[in-house]
Amino acid sequence: MSASPEPILKSSSARVCVIGGGIIGSWTALHLAEAGVQTTLIEQFPLPHSRGSSHGLSRAFRFLGELELGRLDYSLARWLALQKASGETLFIKTGLLNLGPPGDPELERFMAVLRDGGRPVEWFENETIATRFPMLSYSEGWGAAWDSDGGILIAHRCLTAVQSKFLALGGRIITGCVKSLKSRDARGVAIEVRCNESGNIETQSFDRTVVCAGPWTAKLVPQLKAHLSSLLTPVTYWRDPTGSYSAASGFPIIFNARLTGIYGLPSCEYPDLMKMLYHGGPEADPDERDLVSSKSFVKKVKHYVRDHLPLLDHEKPAIMETCMYTMTPDGNPVIDRLDNTMVIGCGFSGSGFKHSPATGMMLAALALEQDEAIPIEFRADRYTLGRLQSAL
Repeated sequence: MSASPEPILKSSSARVCVIGGGIIGSWTALHLAEAGVQTTLIEQFPLPHSRGSSHGLSRAFRFLGELELGRLDYSLARWLALQKASGETLFIKTGLLNLGPPGDPELERFMAVLRDGGRPVEWFENETIATRFPMLSYSEGWGAAWDSDGGILIAHRCLTAVQSKFLALGGRIITGCVKSLKSRDARGVAIEVRCNESGNIETQSFDRTVVCAGPWTAKLVPQLKAHLSSLLTPVTYWRDPTGSYSAASGFPIIFNARLTGIYGLPSCEYPDLMKMLYHGGPEADPDERDLVSSKSFVKKVKHYVRDHLPLLDHEKPAIMETCMYTMTPDGNPVIDRLDNTMVIGCGFSGSGFKHSPATGMMLAALALEQDEAIPIEFRADRYTLGRLQSAL
């Protein structure tokens, strides 16, 4: 696919509301505004905030690990175009090591996708890893696929840049909590919102709505409850006294989530602190997340740091934060219509940020009934709600 950063949706007279001001909802709103659509974005918390899945400084961007490259090609083109337009650094290329044993069938499959797409990818034997990255320690049974195009998206800047462009195009952001959604078929959808400033509940009408509310989606749309779970994911930062694990020094992302549940990003957002994450965590209600303990998962990260990143201070994390994952049973999101007035984007299972420009375009196209605008390479059929309903 020849990805273009140019808007590809046609103008529409529809009035659309996007619920959820995270990165998925914000890109959806921007695509709609770029098409000249009257668009309102509703976010329950004052921006910026850290209660969802789009806060902080860094998110991993990787090509290795995908079965198709179309959505990523488009998304990276949009990220880079936004970076140029905003004048701020949004993407830092660091490279990425995806670790596993030699001959691992999944890594071989993912590497073949990059080779077939003419992308750079190499297999590093254990000796090569030890030579190039002596600050890492893995047994002789481990090698890694090297994705030189991997890198870090500066998350909070990305979110701010998307929302700023949306507002510049005439979009509207409301801060308030959606209390109810009522589809009225041909008459659109009625949304009750409790506005944060006044505390009053107001009813607003739109032709269509797109729900991108992360872990709150099942609360707003109860029929999705059987298909979604929300996890409290521990985000830990470990002191790097030697400065060996920084993006500035050339240290890459290390990705070991498929086999161990662990991945790490070089120090970037906090000086001399490497970011380590567990790809999962305990189930948690997003409104009661602070009551849930993730200590057992942090312990797993501590052991990984001790065993494989020996120059870090592994006694305890210097900083601990959390992030919410919204999971589907198969790990793929739902990007689909619920009915004639409502489109759903949810269940990104910890992998949604990098794809969000393409995901936002897909959701906007569905809301405008412009399904033909979604490129075939985006594989929209993979993300239908029906696949989960038929699995029950």
